[in-house]
Amino acid sequence: ALADRGAERELMMIKIDCYSCSWNGLYNDYKEHLGQIHAYLECSNCHKHFFSTNLYEEHLQELCENRSVQCGLPGCIERIKWSEIGKHFLCETHQKILLEVITQYFFLKKCLANNVNCSTTTFNVVSNIEQELTTVQENINTLLPGVENSLNNCARLKSEHDQIKATCDNLTSQRTTVRKMIQDGNEITNKYIQEQNEMEKQIDHINKLQIITKTFTLDSDSTATFAFIKHSHEMNVPFSIYSPRFKTSQFGYCFMIRVCSTIISENENQEYLSIYITLLRGEFDPILLYPFPYNIYLCLCDQSNQRKHIVSIIKADANKLSFMRPTSEKNDEVGIIKFCPLNFLKNGQNNYLKDDIFFIRIFIDFMNNGINPFNVIIERSNIK
Repeated sequence: ALADRGAERELMMIKIDCYSCSWNGLYNDYKEHLGQIHAYLECSNCHKHFFSTNLYEEHLQELCENRSVQCGLPGCIERIKWSEIGKHFLCETHQKILLEVITQYFFLKKCLANNVNCSTTTFNVVSNIEQELTTVQENINTLLPGVENSLNNCARLKSEHDQIKATCDNLTSQRTTVRKMIQDGNEITNKYIQEQNEMEKQIDHINKLQIITKTFTLDSDSTATFAFIKHSHEMNVPFSIYSPRFKTSQFGYCFMIRVCSTIISENENQEYLSIYITLLRGEFDPILLYPFPYNIYLCLCDQSNQRKHIVSIIKADANKLSFMRPTSEKNDEVGIIKFCPLNFLKNGQNNYLKDDIFFIRIFIDFMNNGINPFNVIIERSNIK
């Protein structure tokens, strides 16, 4: 065996010259060359090509799946493709001929058994039929294990099919359940999102209320400064902003400032910054002096070293209800409609609005000495 394998290896390494062309190469590659270049024999049934007559004949007679063969059953003269022989055996025509042959066989056999006038020809026919039936039986016996295996495979495949179908049905049911859960989850999520948005709105509203309701106290110099946020690109939109509540002292008066934009129609729609102050009801009002007797200074702060603050004064007036002791939560506001042109905030060169913030400072003259407490270069009365 070792010698044979050695000889085979040597044979594969032998150089070959093709008998039909100029090709040369190893013997191991020669067969592939013949199959690609010199396969001039073609099977008319399957169109395969062969370079060897022996291989061609063997293919035609034994190997070709599309070769034509005789049925072999007496009376059945049809020729069938080898690959379709099993289908032919089960066809109606073949089954009818087979039934006729079997019926004739039993009739002739009965005739021979009863020694009825039976010629030699009849005997020969019976013998031929017996031989054919024996061959058929042998073929059946040969095919029977394969049929049994096929039936077993069919049963197994059916069982697997049923299992797969049950699994698919289960997965379909689970998919429906999961889809329902996802839909419910999406609805819950959307509900939570809506609730969250509503809560954010409420929180924003509460924060604004906190700013408004949180109470500050004037500094020791009787002043307080409030920062108002207003984006420069929103200056063309009407606005109104409240300051936090503030008290003149721990036991003093309670106020709140409002700044807003105002359009004066009679002056070619000139826009102004307006500032108002409101006297609020406080817990110590019973011991405070009313009407409110002190002048109030309001200042728009210049956020540069030039300190060109804009200042105006609201003088206390005992005849105005705005300065009377509050009988409700707050009195009517009092203020300065034309505090300054709104362009003072829009124009960045004026330095009153920086980083979207402007500052309003308030001073209450408790000493009533009439001295402006702010280092002012521009007063409101000088603004044209």
